[in-house]
Amino acid sequence: MPDRPADGIIASPASPDLHVLARAMEQLPHGILVFEGPDHVVVGANRTARAFLGDRPGILGRPVREMFPEGAGQNLLGRVDYVYATGEPFTAKEWRIQVDGHVDGEDRHVDFDLVPMHADGGTISGVAVQFVDVTAAVRRRRSVEADTAELLERYEAAQDEVLSLQRTLLPDGLPVLPGMRIAAHYLVAGAEQAAGGDWFEAVALDGTAAVMVGDVVGHGSAAAAVMAQLRAVLVEFLLDGDDLDSVLARLDGFAGRVPGARGATVCIALVQPDGAVRYVCAGHPPPLVVSIDGAARYLPAPGGGPLGVAGPGPTVGTATLAAGDLLLCYSDGLVERPSQDLTVGLTELADVASAAMRRGPASTMSADATDRVAELTVERMTRHGYHDDVTVLALRLTGQVVPDFVSEVPAEPGRLSVLRQGLEAWLTELGVGETDIASIEIAVLEAATNSVEHAYPDGGGTVRVEGQLDGQGRVCMSVIDRGRWRPAPADPGHRGRGLMMMRGCMDTVEIDDTPNGTALLLDRRLRREPVLSPALVSASATPRPSTMSVTRTTAAEPRIALGGPIDLSTAVDLRRELWSASRGGALSLVVDLGSVTHLGSAGIQVLYDFVEDMIADGRSLRFVVPSTSPARHAIVLSDLDRIVPVSEE
Repeated sequence: MPDRPADGIIASPASPDLHVLARAMEQLPHGILVFEGPDHVVVGANRTARAFLGDRPGILGRPVREMFPEGAGQNLLGRVDYVYATGEPFTAKEWRIQVDGHVDGEDRHVDFDLVPMHADGGTISGVAVQFVDVTAAVRRRRSVEADTAELLERYEAAQDEVLSLQRTLLPDGLPVLPGMRIAAHYLVAGAEQAAGGDWFEAVALDGTAAVMVGDVVGHGSAAAAVMAQLRAVLVEFLLDGDDLDSVLARLDGFAGRVPGARGATVCIALVQPDGAVRYVCAGHPPPLVVSIDGAARYLPAPGGGPLGVAGPGPTVGTATLAAGDLLLCYSDGLVERPSQDLTVGLTELADVASAAMRRGPASTMSADATDRVAELTVERMTRHGYHDDVTVLALRLTGQVVPDFVSEVPAEPGRLSVLRQGLEAWLTELGVGETDIASIEIAVLEAATNSVEHAYPDGGGTVRVEGQLDGQGRVCMSVIDRGRWRPAPADPGHRGRGLMMMRGCMDTVEIDDTPNGTALLLDRRLRREPVLSPALVSASATPRPSTMSVTRTTAAEPRIALGGPIDLSTAVDLRRELWSASRGGALSLVVDLGSVTHLGSAGIQVLYDFVEDMIADGRSLRFVVPSTSPARHAIVLSDLDRIVPVSEE
């Protein structure tokens, strides 16, 4: 029998070569364990293996399950069984195992190989294990990964802050002006560059539209900050009433004094309702004009270099737009192509904008041509990627003048729906956005409801509503009656919320009482939202229902879904439906207002009464009012969200 050094590798004194081999294996930095028989009795363990196991005594001559009891349940000893039974080797990388006795108490990670050992007759006599403790390497890598993840998280947070900063510095809306339609699309450069220095703006100058697109050299928060300064001072110069030459001279002087503004480019166009255009391009590509039949042409570049640099100053060019023509201003990120002349991108832009004016996908054909051209131009010009910010600002002369709104209806609750439909059609024709439409409808219908309720207590009479869109992009509404209003009660309870809702929906509300009647004067500045990320243009809005709709479900949570208008004409029906759905207040209820197109003070009054009765009876009540629903504004204005839970779903 060969000698077995205590807790050491098997060695034979009769074979000096084996002694050399034993010493070499003993000193190897890799751990070696040798098992014999089906019980995997440990017959060899070198110094590295013994140290890995915590130098526990009595390693040799014991089954591995007895020598290494903590190995049970770690799916490790079963692998030894498998190799012994099948003769197939097994290799693992970074296998995590628990080993008792280590000072740090942490799990270890090892790379190991299990190989079968064969006797002289070829039968499997045991299993040999060679392993490397890679715990330190795994911990270092994971530490680096954690640091990298933290740095990436910080980087992404910084990127988000820059993008948020840039979005707050860009205009939150575009003016709605008579005879014109304005749309804007903006794409931020790739994440590796973060926000850039592109910017746009559109301002109403007493009937004239000033549209502008600019680009500041560089990316990140510094470029965004410079962009914001240039945009702000340019708007201020225009609102001062300066002519375009003076505006450019002042802007050029300002850019020369602001670090980071030198070399910025800008295109400004002043468009009058009759189609007269004065424009300037300070180092910027000239505007593109697309006619209603799709013919496209670039306005002649009037000349002039970037802002704040030496050289000839920009000059002012003139042009004339015909009815239906669209003026497209854009940033160079839309037309620049790597390793290609700028004319390639300009030619492509003209082709794309022309095609978008003439036709488009079915999803866009119901949208206004201005929105369609802006959307499709950005979508198609960036299909193969883009390396800089992309900005498109489109202005189209609609070729038609929408007449002022005039409607006179009998002072009866049932006739308010006629007023609402006519008002919505007029606002839609003007190009007013959904948010503005909802707010104006609430205010005007509340004013008309007040006239019906207070001006003609004995019935009869009419309510006249007039509206116009002025040259500053404001809708000015008048609601007139010829009755005598009843004195307001000292304690109106939950009533009297109509005026509060009007003030919440309009910029100004004035009441003009005369012996011959009362006129409520309301106005609101209109703003169409620009698109600040890729998105499809919404199709024309589906006509809103003229009557209240009701849908009930009797699942585990009784629910009533309401739709359409809820105002003076439908308040009685609302009260009846609520009590019916809750079985006279016996059941808790979810009231879904997501499809409500108009929620007036009469409806608010019914909801308040219902809420109070349900609370008094100990019944739970919840309102479902999505943030995009017109009803949400009325719910918040009336403070109903403070006394009943309101959720998105």
